[in-house]
Amino acid sequence: MRYGKTLPWLAAVAVLATACSSTSGTDPAPSSSTSAAGSSSASEERNKALVLRLYSEAFDKDRTDVVKELVGADFVQHDKSVPGGAEGQIEQFKDLKARIPGAVATVRHVAADRDLVAVHWHASATPANEATGEARADLFRVDHGKLVEHWGITQTVPARTASGNSLFGDVYKYPDKAPTLSEEAEERNREFAVTAYRALSDGDVKVIDKSWDPRYYQHNPMIANGTGPLKGLLQQDTQGAPSPVGTPPAEDGGTRFGETLADGDLVWVFSSDHVVADIFRVVDKKIIEHWDVVADGQ
Repeated sequence: MRYGKTLPWLAAVAVLATACSSTSGTDPAPSSSTSAAGSSSASEERNKALVLRLYSEAFDKDRTDVVKELVGADFVQHDKSVPGGAEGQIEQFKDLKARIPGAVATVRHVAADRDLVAVHWHASATPANEATGEARADLFRVDHGKLVEHWGITQTVPARTASGNSLFGDVYKYPDKAPTLSEEAEERNREFAVTAYRALSDGDVKVIDKSWDPRYYQHNPMIANGTGPLKGLLQQDTQGAPSPVGTPPAEDGGTRFGETLADGDLVWVFSSDHVVADIFRVVDKKIIEHWDVVADGQ
């Protein structure tokens, strides 16, 4: 969730857009090669394992050969400051380690859905201290066992947060063990969270009581726990805050979204300009926990 000077969250939430090729206010349907619930779990797990090697082997062990093995010949890098191809990914990792000497990658959340893999991770030389380094969100597209496209978001980690929660760790704990969800259940979570988020972004305060758990554990550094602070921000926005800038609303006037993924109990939403990634935990048809990565300067 992005922050403006006047309104530190909703001032830019309406810039989220439908998938890049979409022109409507609804989320894109899966392609004909996938079911409504996404591709097979086995395929998604292979994609996930492939991407995670970038962090455990290429980044942490400085193995440029792994990058060259995983990255396709026509790898598209959407960071305009970084060249495409494997050399661009290698350069990006080197630049990060130059900014944070001794940095290691601590992956906190990862999702694989259809041909997309999203990673929420902590880049720090002192990973035990979650108030250091950078928060990062990467989105990769995988095709035939190769990485073919990448978007990345980087946020400097603040020294403290309004909730007292770090930008990374999980707060909600299941009474028993976490459930294993089917592809169909994951898709229902995705549709639920995206619909609720769209309603919230369009100014519907009532959706908070309907779709958010009152405990709502918050990892955004500027918002406290609970639904009360969320309502306060939304009400502030509807009382004359400046209009959002960026991607225009959909043709039906509603908020548009970028790529959305679901894996386990987490739903991910990327903004159309790929400078914000939101992650929502859905439990018993309620949004109970939230993380985001907001690009520095937004």
